Amino acid sequence: MSKDVECPYCGEWEEINHDDGYGYEEDCRHEQECGHCEKNFVFNTEISFYYEAFKADCLNDKEHNFIVSNTVPRQYSKMECTTCDATRALTEEEMLHHLKKYADE
Repeated sequence: MSKDVECPYCGEWEEINHDDGYGYEEDCRHEQECGHCEKNFVFNTEISFYYEAFKADCLNDKEHNFIVSNTVPRQYSKMECTTCDATRALTEEEMLHHLKKYADE
């Protein structure tokens, strides 16, 4: 459980109650009662994004690293690249191997 804000009255850390999506809207004040001192306070919400970049050699003239998706029924499986979002259909040979692999179980 994370503690989101420090109560401006008693200094205890309080988790924001997001029941039914409450408290996520930006550009307005939200109200909450402190679970420790039972005083009401208001808070603003700011949403920020963090991005992390990864190498994707397959998007730069290298081979995709395809693996078979874990799909049921098996005949709807496809090949998915583990690096990017590229997909492709299984070849007939790949599909036969894939279906045989699970038929033996």
